[in-house]
Amino acid sequence: MKPAKNLDEMIELMKSRGLTVPDHDAMRRILFDSNYYRLSGYFRAFQNDPAHGDNDFKSDVTTADFLEPYRLDGELRPKILRGTALVELTVRSRFAYLVAQHGGAYSYADIDSYEPITNRKDVELRTSLISNIRKWMDISNEVCIRHYRKVGEPVPIWAAVETLPFDTVSRMLSLHRDTSALKELYRSLGIRTNLRTASEIIHAMVYLRNLCSHHSRLWHREMVIVPPVTRDMRRRYPDFNYEQRSVAQSLIALFYLADEINGDDSYSDELIDFLSEQHRYGDGIRHSLHWE
Repeated sequence: MKPAKNLDEMIELMKSRGLTVPDHDAMRRILFDSNYYRLSGYFRAFQNDPAHGDNDFKSDVTTADFLEPYRLDGELRPKILRGTALVELTVRSRFAYLVAQHGGAYSYADIDSYEPITNRKDVELRTSLISNIRKWMDISNEVCIRHYRKVGEPVPIWAAVETLPFDTVSRMLSLHRDTSALKELYRSLGIRTNLRTASEIIHAMVYLRNLCSHHSRLWHREMVIVPPVTRDMRRRYPDFNYEQRSVAQSLIALFYLADEINGDDSYSDELIDFLSEQHRYGDGIRHSLHWE
């Protein structure tokens, strides 16, 4: 096991690898507040070959080089969360409304409301979904949920979606049998593609939101889950370039969904302007790096 290092030892380790540390005391405070392990993800772009164990810094690298993208990630994450919140709340509301209008107000917790799809381990996905829905309904302390629980009445979907995590709602979309409601939902969001692709786009928004909620690094991140980029998305933002598996690939889908919901391009304009003004940082959002 690695022995724990104190702040001064951490700084000495970075300096021994060739990093210039202009202000020792300031760096101590940054490490104390931000965690060496979190910051180390930002080191990688400035190290010789971290993928093969060479963690020495390139020549003339200073703490400012990696602290700048670290700071800008802190500015970008709340901007992204504002967009994902808009998408999440809209999807919750429209999905619940449309399913209810199609007669499914109380059948969302029935296993037969979902397709019997299995994963690679031959586990039926709808079984775990139903278990997850019931778990969240059982532990919810929302006033309306407690009311239905007290009077022994089933909880309608428009109340249930307000207590379920977005990830659970996303899985409901991917498995739900009411294709008419799903098609109407996706059409209302401007997503003109097949149901599987549409659900993958929403799932990618859940992943993006979770990364930002947990203050994860975005700069040069290689995304595990990315949305399919539709023709409509590319046409709407023809000058927004991105590489595969970059954060920007997820952003173009977020731009499209938020702008469709808002009815204008104000959201995408704000984020695109931010990335354009921070040119070097913006390149790191458009380009993913693999260090493992």
